[in-house]
Amino acid sequence: MSQKTPLNRSQWIQHALRSAPWRRQSQAAAIIALALIVGVIIGALYLAQITSVATMGRQNENLQRYRDNLVRQNEQIRADLAELRSIPRLLRRAQDLGFIYAGGASMEYLVVPGYQPERLTSVAPLRSDVEALPVYDETFSGWIQQQWEQIVSQFEEWARAGAGGR
Repeated sequence: MSQKTPLNRSQWIQHALRSAPWRRQSQAAAIIALALIVGVIIGALYLAQITSVATMGRQNENLQRYRDNLVRQNEQIRADLAELRSIPRLLRRAQDLGFIYAGGASMEYLVVPGYQPERLTSVAPLRSDVEALPVYDETFSGWIQQQWEQIVSQFEEWARAGAGGR
């Protein structure tokens, strides 16, 4: 019987590689294939991300163009409205509808009996029967002081109750 000596780790790896030299080639091919697959996956993810960013950029540009067009249309409408509301145009339109300019001789005043245009308006006096609302003058520091005093008084009551019970 021959006694086998145990192989250390590096000797075991060398022994395994020497016993099957074709394994080196298959392992190298597997590593290269794995690297290619990982590279293709990373490339596909990168391409998908770039496509998404480009699409969003294009949509953003289209929305900005649409917004700019709407702003231009709004400004044009405001300009048209300002022109339609101009005084010369309103006077012309009123003349077209048959209105005439009211001058001094063509104005007629209507007298209303009992109407006093120069009367003074009186202000009603303040009612004295209404209670005045309380003035709120509490500050934060005052509130904190009040809370502290309540806590201290509670501890004093607790201490008195504890001393009386003994």
